[in-house]
Amino acid sequence: MLLDILNNLLGGMGNLFQLWNFGLLALGSLIGITAGALPGIAFVNAMALALPFAYFMSPVTAMLFLTGIYVGGIFGGSISSILLNIPGSPGSLPATWDGYPLTKSGKSAKALGIAITCSAIGGMVSAMLMIFFSPPFANFALTFDQPEFFAATFLGLVTVIAIAKGQMLPALASLFGGLVFGSVGFDFFYGAPRLTFNWEVLDGGIHFVVAMIGMFAIGEVLYTLTQNLKTNHRNLKGHTQLPRVKELWDLKTTIARASGIGCMIGVIPGAGGIVGAVISYGVEKQVSKRGDKFGTGVEEGLAAPETAKNATTGAATIPMLTLGIPGSAATAIMMAALMLKGVNPGPILFVQGKELVYTVFAGYLVANVLIVVFGLLIARGFSYIMRVPPAILYAIIIVLSVIGAFAVRNNIFDIYIALAFGILSYFMKRFNFPTTPLVLGLILGPLMERFYLTSLASYGSPAEFLVRPKTAIIMSIAGLFLVWSLWPSVIETIRRIRLKEK
Repeated sequence: MLLDILNNLLGGMGNLFQLWNFGLLALGSLIGITAGALPGIAFVNAMALALPFAYFMSPVTAMLFLTGIYVGGIFGGSISSILLNIPGSPGSLPATWDGYPLTKSGKSAKALGIAITCSAIGGMVSAMLMIFFSPPFANFALTFDQPEFFAATFLGLVTVIAIAKGQMLPALASLFGGLVFGSVGFDFFYGAPRLTFNWEVLDGGIHFVVAMIGMFAIGEVLYTLTQNLKTNHRNLKGHTQLPRVKELWDLKTTIARASGIGCMIGVIPGAGGIVGAVISYGVEKQVSKRGDKFGTGVEEGLAAPETAKNATTGAATIPMLTLGIPGSAATAIMMAALMLKGVNPGPILFVQGKELVYTVFAGYLVANVLIVVFGLLIARGFSYIMRVPPAILYAIIIVLSVIGAFAVRNNIFDIYIALAFGILSYFMKRFNFPTTPLVLGLILGPLMERFYLTSLASYGSPAEFLVRPKTAIIMSIAGLFLVWSLWPSVIETIRRIRLKEK
């Protein structure tokens, strides 16, 4: 069995390194990293725009082109997250928590090097998992139903407690605000408008990408302008600096743990890179000896989400190739490209289309190597942005933010929403309310609600969340994670009470 896989993989490598195939994989990687790094221009949008071109390509070439965009794009958002505190994609949000503080302390080159290397390692691990364990992982994912999806999303929200950094009540208030904003618009289950106040422009809801642009781009500009333009951290001493072997070795446990979490999350349809990155960050904060310093520029706090985010890529492709069930929006586009060419994903594909399958496998491996090559190139270009005078830089960011907000849905009202969230972000920073829980609530809240309501519609009782083995295990993990996160605060409270009694 192992020998057959290796022989097929060698054949796939031979197909991959044909000039046309490799050229389009490289072009896709370059497009993906660039699109991911530009705020508001998500790599999924780039994949959707590239889909019509797949009609003029062979199935193998089309899949390699889209694979390059996918793998490169899911990393690319980390560049703007680290340098500008603006997530280029939802999965890059955790990169702002420790990546941007590293930039402010003059270590942007080091932060970019860690992000590039850890993303490539996580992606390679995920690609190897996809190659050797596709069938069993796909069968496991097939057993998941709506209650399991709800439990996985609930686990993602629980991690907000872990990243509260001692601001429990403000973090919960921020999270509640995100859940409220996520409820705006038509209820998908009943078809009734909620919290729209008879404004038809709100019927479509608040898109989380628009909110992120406002919170992390416009809000950051407004807040920085009130801080007397403190820009010393923008004087970079060098370009991207890949970590040395010893530095990587020091991060080995973090990378291994995050790779495992990313692969497990990625194989669950609908979970995606944001859930994997957030959960990995929360877990690392709890187990790290420097967990109390997370959010101030800790290398482990950057390495964990970056590794986990890219580790979801190959894993998310497993159910798409083996069962025809896309694990993410990106893999749904890839499946559409296959079907456009008359190729139906599923178990029969591994019998009749081995050449295509193993060429795609090889493409995932090589695309993660290209992350290092093109990541260094594009990050170097972005590093020059940091040397632009602040007034010009902030004006460019505002213009790009407005364009990006409009481009999400071609809706002029989204620009006003982004501006409103920018103002909200400014006041939240001013009064020490964390903005991250709000964004997580906005992203994960609607998903959790959808899975909860469809679970009740299908099974009729909330008890189903406790009697189904997989759901019960995930919910138990969430409960233990919650207790583990709160335990230091509980101990501290008990200690203070005893001191007062004495």
